[in-house]
Amino acid sequence: MAERRRPEDATLIDVLTDGFEKNEVLYGFHWRALPLTDEVAAVRKFAALAEEASRWKGQPLRNEEQRGRRLLAWSDLEIRQAGRGVMLRVKAPRFDDWWHEASSWAGDPMKQIHEWLDDEAAQGAR
Repeated sequence: MAERRRPEDATLIDVLTDGFEKNEVLYGFHWRALPLTDEVAAVRKFAALAEEASRWKGQPLRNEEQRGRRLLAWSDLEIRQAGRGVMLRVKAPRFDDWWHEASSWAGDPMKQIHEWLDDEAAQGAR
């Protein structure tokens, strides 16, 4: 079972996969919110997420800091901080044109992977 994380311990992947209430798109982006206890903690978290994203994505295309607002942006990812809030925005990949097509799921393409996971679970693997 996964361990619970406090906001200040959340990684980039944690926020991208679990830090949301609804999977909605706003202005062409999926967004994830991470409220911190105070602005100092939010600035620290922004820096940690920025460092993690830079290792993954390379140098950002935009790097702005003004009036207490911070932004790092790549072509498909943004990290923003203002006050005690941090927000990640990921450009919507627009899978809808093929995701719901019957042909995409014909023949149960995920069956072998699910069987593999079941085998690992039965063996006590993680």
